[in-house]
Amino acid sequence: MNKQKQAEKDYLSGMKYKDIAEKYQVSINTVKSWKKRYGWQRTQNKKGAHKVTKRVHTKPKKGAHKKEDNSDELTPQQELFAQLVGGHRIPLYRAYQEAYSATKPSLATAMTNGPKLAKNDKVKLRITQISQEMARKHNWSIDSVVDSYTFLHDESKADILTNGVRKATADAMIQSLEDITDVLGLKQSSKAQVRKANAEVKIIEAKLSGLEDDKDDQMDALANMMSKLAKNVPKDDQNDD
Repeated sequence: MNKQKQAEKDYLSGMKYKDIAEKYQVSINTVKSWKKRYGWQRTQNKKGAHKVTKRVHTKPKKGAHKKEDNSDELTPQQELFAQLVGGHRIPLYRAYQEAYSATKPSLATAMTNGPKLAKNDKVKLRITQISQEMARKHNWSIDSVVDSYTFLHDESKADILTNGVRKATADAMIQSLEDITDVLGLKQSSKAQVRKANAEVKIIEAKLSGLEDDKDDQMDALANMMSKLAKNVPKDDQNDD
């Protein structure tokens, strides 16, 4: 029997969220998400004892997600969607297809409803919370992003002088940095770091202009790459000394 099934039995027997979380070494929010995702329900009989109620799933209209209510809780589908987007960085349309797989939404429906669901205030907040939890877990910070950026441009500079830039790999790494910065909402707080990053971009561009003519294509690729990287760093105040 897996952890979720065991936890469900404990819940139905009357155990509290906190006790279940401690027993299985997970967070209280995880236990709550299990309850919503798997439809745990319990009621009391006349003697006050808990009994298991039969779960009945009403099949919704194909391709449609559940209407919003006034409560602060997410539906099991919304919670799963938030987990996939915030925790696993799955594209919105794909996360929607996974979360609402029971209704078998078409690609067109998922492409429309995925972004729409992500804009829902409750879902958006939950995605942000999960992203921040992942950031703390993996110790992501603006410093680590800058370190990765610095490593990337150093490696790319050396690579173009020897083997040429492998553009697909470089673009993938750039995209990962852009995604991390965008999702976590990282902001540069040190103006010294801003100046350093902008200066490094200018140095790279200057050195690129001195390479041999027969490497024009490679130079263009690296210049484009550095331009993308520079967008990850906020512009320094022109009036600062």
